[in-house]
This record gives sequence, C-alpha cells and structure tokens, in this order.
Amino acid sequence: MQISTVPATVPVSSRLSPVQVWQQLLTYLLEYHYDLTINDTPFHDDTVIGDHIEAGVTLTDAVNFLVERYELVRVDRKGFSRQDQEPWLTPLDVHRARFNLGTLAI
Repeated sequence: MQISTVPATVPVSSRLSPVQVWQQLLTYLLEYHYDLTINDTPFHDDTVIGDHIEAGVTLTDAVNFLVERYELVRVDRKGFSRQDQEPWLTPLDVHRARFNLGTLAI
C-alpha cells in the first residue's frame, strides 16, 4: 500500500505589497512607453523601489526623473515625430497601466 502525502498549504495574501505593485507598473510602463525593461533601470533593485515609496515619491515622478536624466523618448505614440511629442509620463498613463494590469483597486 502506497501512502501519499499532501504538502501543507501556506496561506498567502492575494494582496500585493507596494513594492510588488510598483514592480508590475514599472515593468509595464517602461516597456510600453519607452521600450525598456525594468532591468535597464535602477528599479531592478527592490530596495530602490522601497526607498522611493518611503520617501513619498510618486511613480510618475520616479519615471519622469529617468526620462529627464537619460533623455528618454516615448515610443508609444505613433504618427508623431520625436520633436513633436513630450517624453513625460502622466498620471493618466499610470492610471491606464493600473487598469490594464488589474491593480487599480490596490
């Protein structure tokens, strides 16, 4: 007779931490708007994200700092020349990303 054991389940919160939410949003926003990965930025480090959150920096301001520092150009707006468009991320962009990722209520 063979006895099988079932692994014990560990309760896991379905709610993401603020750092995890930022990671998801940054991954989406950087890829969609600037054709970058999170690993291309200092935000690949959870500590950097945590420091920004603790300092009260908004996600929009954090990304726009990168835009200014590295002169990033948005790639998501078709039909515009590089000179015609603003590179900045807006709160609406973040809101749309939250909606698309399903993190709007968090």
